[in-house]
Amino acid sequence: MEKTIKIYKSFEEAEAAEKEYWQNASYEKRVETLLYLQQLMLELFYPHVKKMEKVISFGKLHEE
Repeated sequence: MEKTIKIYKSFEEAEAAEKEYWQNASYEKRVETLLYLQQLMLELFYPHVKKMEKVISFGKLHEE
């Protein structure tokens, strides 16, 4: 991950620059960052969990 330091004169200027960065970021970069943050949150809040799984169950739509 490339690290860059930028200095802004106001909070609003920093917010606008961050918004512009993410709007111009590639789809791959946004997904990569999302997955990184998800993994970080899992490690911070659920350190005992090795893998989080999502379970979806489907019911019958109609019976014949």
